[in-house]
Amino acid sequence: MSSHTPQPVPRRAVLSGSLAALLLGLTSCTDTAPQPATPSGSPATEAPPRVFRIAAASPPLSLDPAAVGDNDSFRATRQIYETLIAIDPQTGGPMAGLAESWTESEDGLRYTFTLRRGVLFHDGTEFNAQAVVANFERWLNLDSELRGRSLQGFTQVFHHFSDIPELPEDDDTAQAPQQEESADSERMQATLAQQKEQLEAMRILLEDELFTGDSRAGTASYFDSVNATDQYTVELKLRRRLTGVIEAFSLPGLAIAAPDSLTGGSEDNPARSLDEHPVGTGPYRFVERTDTGLRLELNQDYWNTQRVANNPQHPVQIELSSITLAQNRQTALLAGDIDAFDMVSVDILRTLVRNARMVVNRDPFSVLYLGLHHDTAWLENPVFRRALAHAVDKGRLARELFINGTKSAQGLLPPTFAVDNPDNVIFYSPDEATKLLEEIDYDGTAIDFAYPRNVSRNYMALPERTFALIAEDLAKVGIRINPIPVDWSEGRYVDKVRNQGFKGLHLLGFSGAYRSEDDFISGILAAKHYEFGYSSPLLDAQILAARSIPVGEERTAAYRNILTTLTHDLPLVPLVFPISALALDADVSYYPSSPVLDEVFLDVKIEQNTDLTG
Repeated sequence: MSSHTPQPVPRRAVLSGSLAALLLGLTSCTDTAPQPATPSGSPATEAPPRVFRIAAASPPLSLDPAAVGDNDSFRATRQIYETLIAIDPQTGGPMAGLAESWTESEDGLRYTFTLRRGVLFHDGTEFNAQAVVANFERWLNLDSELRGRSLQGFTQVFHHFSDIPELPEDDDTAQAPQQEESADSERMQATLAQQKEQLEAMRILLEDELFTGDSRAGTASYFDSVNATDQYTVELKLRRRLTGVIEAFSLPGLAIAAPDSLTGGSEDNPARSLDEHPVGTGPYRFVERTDTGLRLELNQDYWNTQRVANNPQHPVQIELSSITLAQNRQTALLAGDIDAFDMVSVDILRTLVRNARMVVNRDPFSVLYLGLHHDTAWLENPVFRRALAHAVDKGRLARELFINGTKSAQGLLPPTFAVDNPDNVIFYSPDEATKLLEEIDYDGTAIDFAYPRNVSRNYMALPERTFALIAEDLAKVGIRINPIPVDWSEGRYVDKVRNQGFKGLHLLGFSGAYRSEDDFISGILAAKHYEFGYSSPLLDAQILAARSIPVGEERTAAYRNILTTLTHDLPLVPLVFPISALALDADVSYYPSSPVLDEVFLDVKIEQNTDLTG
C-alpha cells in the first residue's frame, strides 16, 4: 500500500507597526487564558451564550454544498457539514475527517476508507458507510442544471461527464492561428512548434487504453464505483489513477449530508430541502434563515468533543449576515454591531488600523481573470486577443486596488505551486498592443464588457474600480468597450457570464479549495464552452494526462505546458493573485484564517457575552 505525502500551504496574519505587536501580543495571551470562575459564595448565574457575528459581502446562494460554487455559501456549509477528509491547518495536507483513515492500492485504482464511529447527523441518524454511498449516488445523478452550479464538487473532481478528446488529424487545424504576422511572430512560431510536439505526444497517449472498466457517464470519467463493504468501510474504485484524489475529498462540494435529507423533493432535485434546511454532522446546527442572514447554534452532540474542549472560548451561536458595501461593513464593525467581516478592501484598511481593529490577511490562493469570449466580433481574432492582453496594466491593478503583497498574474496558478510561467507569456506593452491593432485594421467596434456590481469577492474586492482601470487601459490603445454592469445578487452575474454564453469581456475569478493545480484548471475551465466560447482537444488531452502524473518535476512540466496552451489560445487573461483579508473586533482574539477558506468557527476565540437579540 502507498500513502500520499502532504504538501504545505502557508498561512499568515499580517498587521502593521506597533499596533501589530500589540494585537499579536493580545492574541498570544488570550489563547491560554482560563475562563473566570464564579466567586466563592456568589450566586451562580448562567452567562449569556458567546455569539459570533460575522458579515460577508453576499448572502449564501444555497445551503446545498453539492449544487453551489460561491464562497459565501461555502462559508456557511463548512460549519454545518463535514467531509471525509479534513485539511491540516498547519500544512494544508490531508488529515482524518469523517474518514478516520484510508489506504490506496498499488495501482492507484482502489481506495478503502475506514469511517469514524459514533458520529450522528443533526437529525439524530447515524453516519455510516451507507450514508456515504447515498451521497455518492446523489452526486452521480445530479441533473445538468445543478451540476452547472457546482465548481468544487464531484463533477469537477472526477470529470464524470467528460469524454476522451479526439485530436484533429490535421496539425494545422489544431494549431491555429498560424498565418499571423506581428512584432512577436518569432516567439509565436516557437510556441507553435512546441504545441506541435505536444500534439504528437498527446496523440501517442490517447492511443493507449487509458481507462479501465465501463463508465456510467463520459468515456473520460475517473469514477468507477463506490460500495459499502461493511457498516464503517467504504471502497472507492477509479477507472484511472487520479493524483490528489484524497485531498479532493476535503472540497466543500463533497460534504456528506444526512441520507434522509436527500429524498422527498422534486424529480430534478430530490434533496431540495437541503437548500433551506441543511442537515450534516458539523459543529453547528442550522437554526433559521432570515431576510438579514443565517443563524446557527452549537451542535451539542458533536462527535469531536476534544476539539470543543480545546477551545473554551468557542462561539455557541453564529449570526451570518450580508452587507454589500465594504464601507458599511466597516461602519457596522466600528459600531459594535458585528464582530468580524470579510472582504476588507484597500480603501478602508487605514481606517480599521487607526481604530485598533485587527486585520487578518490570507495568503494568495485565488486568481482574478479577464474572460474573452471567442465567439464574437474581434475577440475571435487571436491577434486582437494578444493586443488586448498587452494593453492591460496588471501591475497597476495590484498596486492601486488590492492589499499590499498582491502580485500580478502571468498564469492561472498561484506562486505556491512553483509552476514557472510559460515562454510565451504576454507582458504589459501598450506600444505592442497598438502595433497589433494596426496590423489587423481594428475598426473601433465596441466590445461588450460585463462586470459585477454590489459585491466584493476575495479575488476582487472592488469590481467597479477594477473594471474602470481596465477600461482606461483599453481606451489608451484604442479598444472601445460597451460597459455591461450586472448585479451580483442571487447568482445573476455568474449565470450570465458562465451559463448563458455571454459574448464579450467579463471579470471573474476562482479560489482554490485544496492544494492541487487541477483544482484551478478544472474549476476555471469547467464551463469553458459557455464562458469563453472556447474548445481545445489539445488542452483537454493535456489536462487528462497531467491529472494522473505523481507530484514531482514531470507533473510540474505538464502544467507548464497547459499554461503555454492557454497563453497561446487566450480564452482568458490572468490579472492578479490577490491577498484577501478579514477585520475583527477586539472581542475576537483568534480567527482561523485559511488560504483555502477552510475556516470553521468552532476554532474562533471570542470574549463576547451577548444574546442573539442584543
